[in-house]
This record gives sequence, structure tokens and C-alpha cells, in this order.
Amino acid sequence: MTSELETLPLTRERAEAMLKEGRVKVAVIGLGRIGLPTAAVFARAGAAVTGVDINPQVVETLQEGSCRFADEPGLQELLSDVVKRRKLVATLDLGIAVSSSQFIIICVPTPVDQTKTPDYSAVKKTSHAVGAALREGSIVIIESTVGPGTVENLIRPILEEESGLTAGQDFGLASCPERSDPGNILENLKSVPRVIGAINGQCGEAVAVLYEAVLGVSVIGVKDPKTANAVKLTENLFRDVNVALANEFALLFEKLGIDTYEVINACGTKYNFVPHYPGAGVGGPCLPSNSYYLIAEGLKTGNIPYLIRLAREINDRMPDHVVELVSEALNEVGKTVKGARIALLGVTYKPNVRDIQLSPVQKICERLEGMGARVVIYDPMLLDEEVFGHRVERCADDAVDSADCIVIGTAHPEFYQLQLRHLSRIVNGRAALVDGRNVLDPATVRDAGFAYRGVGRGTS
Repeated sequence: MTSELETLPLTRERAEAMLKEGRVKVAVIGLGRIGLPTAAVFARAGAAVTGVDINPQVVETLQEGSCRFADEPGLQELLSDVVKRRKLVATLDLGIAVSSSQFIIICVPTPVDQTKTPDYSAVKKTSHAVGAALREGSIVIIESTVGPGTVENLIRPILEEESGLTAGQDFGLASCPERSDPGNILENLKSVPRVIGAINGQCGEAVAVLYEAVLGVSVIGVKDPKTANAVKLTENLFRDVNVALANEFALLFEKLGIDTYEVINACGTKYNFVPHYPGAGVGGPCLPSNSYYLIAEGLKTGNIPYLIRLAREINDRMPDHVVELVSEALNEVGKTVKGARIALLGVTYKPNVRDIQLSPVQKICERLEGMGARVVIYDPMLLDEEVFGHRVERCADDAVDSADCIVIGTAHPEFYQLQLRHLSRIVNGRAALVDGRNVLDPATVRDAGFAYRGVGRGTS
């Protein structure tokens, strides 16, 4: 490595001192749900941070000290502070940001396309631009989620070709995949250990002490970037596969007249059982996509991860099962999906988050409309917004009024407190209620007069 890189902090004490003196310069590329909090937290720790985004509106909003993510507790206050103190600035000019920074953190999106193939176009474009401005001694850190080997086989060659430098000799390269939960990101950043894999020990040590000093969390060092990325995917796919198993139990136990939740809760009393629960589907930017990063790498080696692929198929089918439950429940009250007014309560992919990325409720909505239903939507995180071609109602009563069926798609806290007897008086005669998230007690729903169905809840 060059002498310039050797001057970077190699102990936590030195890193903290340099941060305090404002001598650590960081560029964060991609100011989305992960990049923006990351930039703010590094700035709070004392780093001089330049946030980069391709969207002028995103840059302008940050320059004003405003936060686009109102569902991230504490982020607005933090942004206001660090922007006011000029510890965090924003720009469209990636080249200037990279050339003036010691650490470049890449947080750009990595979705999958319509064929379920990882779309690394943003990573590739960013890598070309970073490489063109990269200076000796800098360290590039990939926080974006990518498949194992992507850093070594895709990102590294682009950086080296564009810069004319050699990774591990002239600049550092590491993976530190984000491990945050949307809606709790600031809390996660200061409490969840980080996993770092670098191309050599010196680079890994520099990145580790930086993250320890900034975040105050422990760091788990692994052999290389592909191992770090494997950790990120494994922890997410562990959950996805186990949710799929719970969904398989739910589909079977419904037919057997068994309550899946009762079964799982009883199983949870055993020391080696890890409870996972069924539901209307899995959404968000991570779980629906992460499987395909690993599947793609497996296909390259001739090793097809069948279980991971099947789990994803099971979870992807759960919205269709919810539609089947809607049809069953409506039939019980002498109605059909065609012509029915159906109130969808909750459309975000998880509670308390203003995000509909790959929400399974979108498929439920589209299927019901395709069968002739009249769908109305209420979600407390999206009031008066246009979602899935519908204007979100101002309150649950407005959505439920004259409805033939209520479908709970997201477990927002508000829905645990639904006044069922009141709702039963404003629906269209006797109505159905389908709980896709185990929000309500089945007996209480039935006592209020609804025809009840729930994912994994046996009816006999």
C-alpha cells in the first residue's frame, strides 16, 4: 500500500482523534434509506462527509437539512444538526467528492429485474465514476448488497481499469454490507455489529477501526469481501426460508383445521426452536431480492440452491392464497369477489415504514381488481397519497364504510386496536374479514359478526 494510505487510522484511538479534528473525509454515494443515515452518523462522529446522489431533488433536500424519511426516528434532528454545522454537505458531483475523500462508501440500490436476475447497473455505473476519480491511498467500501464474488469479479476490475491503480496496493477495497432494519436504522447503526471483509488485512483493519470509532459497535472481520457478502445473504435467507416453512405449515394446517400460531407458539417453548410465523407474503428491498443474488452465483458454479429457490416461490405465492381466503370468506356471507367492495388496511411492506417496495399487498390488490372487486385502501403511513392506482383514504372508517370484506395486509399498530363491533355496523350487511398478519383474535372477529379467515388459522 502507498505511504498515504498508511497514514490512515490503524487504531481506534487514532481514528477518534482524527474524527474529532475533522481530518477524516468521507464520500457516501447514494443517499437513500441506508446511505442518508450512514452519512449523517459519520458526520455526527466528526467526519467531513460529502453525500452524493444522481437525483437533484435529493441533493437539494439534504442541502436544506430536510429528511425524506419521516419514518426513521431521530433522523430529521440529526440531519438538521450536521448540515447546519457543515459536517455534511450534498452534491451531484461524484468526481469532486471522491477525489477529496479518504473513504468512499457506496450505498446504491441493487434490485432484481423482471426475470429475477440481479441488476447491478447502478453498482457498475458508480464503480466506473468512482474509479475515474479515485486517488491513491483511498479506501472504497461497498455497503450495497451484492452476491458473493461481485466485489472481486465486477467492482474491482472496473475500479482498477478506470483509475489505473491496483487494489490492495494503491487503494483499499472492502465490503461492509448494511445490516439495518428500515424504521429503526439509527438505532441499528449504533447497536448491530458490522461484518467487514477486505482484500487484505491492512485495509480491513483501517475500515474496522473507522466503523468502531464512528458507530461504537463491535466489528466482525472475515476473510474477504465475498465472505462478508455471504454473511449478509445468509442471515436474510435464513429468515426467508424459515418464513416459507411457516407458510407451508400454514397452508397444510388450514386444511387440517389446526391453528398454526398455536402450534408455533407451543414449539417455541423448546430450547432449540426458532419461531417464524406465516403471513400474506414477504416484501421490501431485501428478502424478496436477496435469494436471487445467491441463486445467480450458484448457477455460475453449477450448484442450484433448490431450497432457497423453492422458499422464494412459496413466499411469492402467499398473496394468491390471501385472495383465496377472501373468496372463501365472501362465499360464507353469500357474496363473491366480483362486484365486492374490499377495504385493504395496510399496504406498506412492513409496519411503521412508509415504503411499498415489493409489497405483497400490491399483488393482492391487483388480483382482486382483476376478479372484478372494487378496492379501497387505507394505510396510516400513506394518507392521501396515490398508491397502486388508488387514493389512500384518510381513516379506516372511510375505507371500511359499505365494504363487503376487510383485508389486513400490514400489521400497523393501529390495526390491533380496531373497534370491530363499530366496523360491523358500517360495512355492507354481514361482511368478511381476512387477517393476513395475525393482528386480530379470531374469536373476537367472529363474535363481532364477521366471517373470519386468517393465514394459518384452521376454521374447523
